[in-house]
Amino acid sequence: MNHLPVARRSPVLPTAAMAAAALVLSACGGGSSASSSSSSSSGAADTAVGTAFGDVTVPGDPERVVTLAESALDVSLAVGVTPVGTTASRGGDSAPAYLGDAAAGIPIVATVNEPNLEAILEAQPDVILASAGMAQDRYDALTAIAPTVVPEASTGGDWQAPLRTYAEALGADDELTTALGDVTSRAEALAEAGSLEGSAAVLRWMATGPVLMNSALMPGSLLQTAGATPVEAADLGTRPHSDPLSLENLAQVDAGRLFLAAFGADGTGALEAARSQPAFTQLAAVQNGTTTEVDGSVWSSASGPIAADLVMDDIEAAVS
Repeated sequence: MNHLPVARRSPVLPTAAMAAAALVLSACGGGSSASSSSSSSSGAADTAVGTAFGDVTVPGDPERVVTLAESALDVSLAVGVTPVGTTASRGGDSAPAYLGDAAAGIPIVATVNEPNLEAILEAQPDVILASAGMAQDRYDALTAIAPTVVPEASTGGDWQAPLRTYAEALGADDELTTALGDVTSRAEALAEAGSLEGSAAVLRWMATGPVLMNSALMPGSLLQTAGATPVEAADLGTRPHSDPLSLENLAQVDAGRLFLAAFGADGTGALEAARSQPAFTQLAAVQNGTTTEVDGSVWSSASGPIAADLVMDDIEAAVS
């Protein structure tokens, strides 16, 4: 399909963004944006990508990509693109550990809460892949540096949709489709074998207690494809998870199989403390030996083909 270039308005940078841009551009001895001098040399035609802020024109096969969402980094690495800058993991100061050596050397140019505009300018990106739900003023600051792709939020909807937006911006639709198809095939094989019948739920343990994860998110969706039935309370609409639950209320979210995703050192400690409590030990899944402890950074905050493969590894191991 041929895409026509779409003209984008020239946004006005907030004061902080203007200061950062002026500082870096002055140091570089130039007065034009970094993106104007770093366009793709592949010869591929520009393409228009539908985003939360309308159609955004990106260079074909961009060579210098900055990812400001963990899922965008996951997609990029899965399709063979190593970003020139990325965001630190949630609660950390480096790329998500589950991505291993492939992500370990990528410069950190943002945290989950805030991008470092100066560092992003210095990276001279062709395109910026940002997180869903970004505010207008932050988007304006980033899009003044390079075309910025913000997918539509999908909590409670199709978890794959934002990933496809990123892949389209990278010119890697087919590669992502293949990767996601492989993951789906693994889940469908479990369903055909009847390996995961009955109910299943994902609980994330934090210092404040456990929360029930939305069954529409990536792990819950894969569990359903694999043949499990979500508990009714996991139908949370657009909310990623429930409010923290007291141990006395755990019975309300009990399931035939529980996946326990401890998040951070505090979450791990809280889960260990809960294991000795009667409200925990009386859960059906605990008594039946059908609880599985999983990586909280993968099961409760990640989304992408690499993370999905790891989730399937855990599901297959749980039912083997």
